[in-house]
Amino acid sequence: MIKQNLKPWLLILAWGLYDLANQFFAINVVSLYFVRWLTIERNIAEIFYSIAFGISTFLVAISAPLLGTISDMAERRRPFLVSLTLLSIFFTLVLGIFKSVFLALLFFVLANFGCQLAIVFYNAQLSDIAPQNKVGLVSGLGRMLGYSGAILAVYLVKPIVLKSGYQATFLPTGLLFLVFSLPCMLFIKDKSDKKSINLTHFLRKEELSKIFKNIRIIFSNTQKFSGLSDFLKASFFGLCAINVVILFMSVYATRAFGLSEVQIINLIMFSTVFAILGSIFSGFLSDYFGSAWVLSVIFGLWGICFLLGALVRNIFFYWLIGALVGLALGSTWVVSRALVIKLVSGDKIAEVFGIFNLVAYLSSIVGSLFWGLLLLFLSPLGEVGYRIALLSLNLFLVFALIFLLRIPKNMRLIILK
Repeated sequence: MIKQNLKPWLLILAWGLYDLANQFFAINVVSLYFVRWLTIERNIAEIFYSIAFGISTFLVAISAPLLGTISDMAERRRPFLVSLTLLSIFFTLVLGIFKSVFLALLFFVLANFGCQLAIVFYNAQLSDIAPQNKVGLVSGLGRMLGYSGAILAVYLVKPIVLKSGYQATFLPTGLLFLVFSLPCMLFIKDKSDKKSINLTHFLRKEELSKIFKNIRIIFSNTQKFSGLSDFLKASFFGLCAINVVILFMSVYATRAFGLSEVQIINLIMFSTVFAILGSIFSGFLSDYFGSAWVLSVIFGLWGICFLLGALVRNIFFYWLIGALVGLALGSTWVVSRALVIKLVSGDKIAEVFGIFNLVAYLSSIVGSLFWGLLLLFLSPLGEVGYRIALLSLNLFLVFALIFLLRIPKNMRLIILK
């Protein structure tokens, strides 16, 4: 009896460890050390990182709907998850070997493509491993492990970067990504008893027609739900700014505040603790006050972060800014998911989340290119150029708030229970 009760939760833990595992890539490569290796150590303009990130994200954006539909039709998640994860791990490892900036950018494109696209199939496994009445609980466990992974990733690699520099972090990052993702790749199996996927079958004309018809139907559904189109537009503009923080704020902390490596590492861990708190309490606030209203407050909090980060020069203020960014970052995804559920009927939630992911991908491209191009133009101003660029992100938030206010009043006004 004990074994029967224990096995499902061991599988859930194995699944959740993947959320922890991919944070080694997300934090150490995407947010911290690859961009710092390029811009600080190799003195390459931010625009080249923006372009590389944009290319990889664009490839994910066009691949995810196609491969996701094939995965649904074949009733298989695991082959896609494993192959894409190993692709990401391999090119993360080789990032630590070659000195060429061109090769490094190419390897980053492939590694980021594999990591981001693998998450699509990881998320799809949730319905297979979670009991119907505990989907939210299991999803929350994965999120908590993910934030824990962010702290662990920074902590474990800290001695390496301080001793050997940025590029030395990529090899251990790839290995740790592999170690923590193995339980999910080995033990989480598809419910379908199909032994293999015949990709040539899906390349037939009639099958391709069926796939693109399904994708077209999904996008047409956005007009059927009141407020959904405005929410997606608000998300696009809001995430344009938020994704810049994820990608470039470690560089900003060095250029604008002059923080050392140790200070930046400590700030990331400090901010992540507040992200955990934000993810916990924002859900309760969303239920009590209404998701759209709370999301408006969160975008306002982001605006305060950008304002303080651009205008404040006292180095001690970075702790306050780090705490506010953590709260805002942890809250954004929780409340956005809650608002989707309130705007959309139950049988269409999976489809709309697919569109929401696509919006997030596109906003990543636009936000990173906007930041890179603006800094290329403002580079003669040095530190001041960085501060102007950060302040300009509030333009995206203004548009986001405008679209949020267009959501029907019963979705955005304070709802006291």
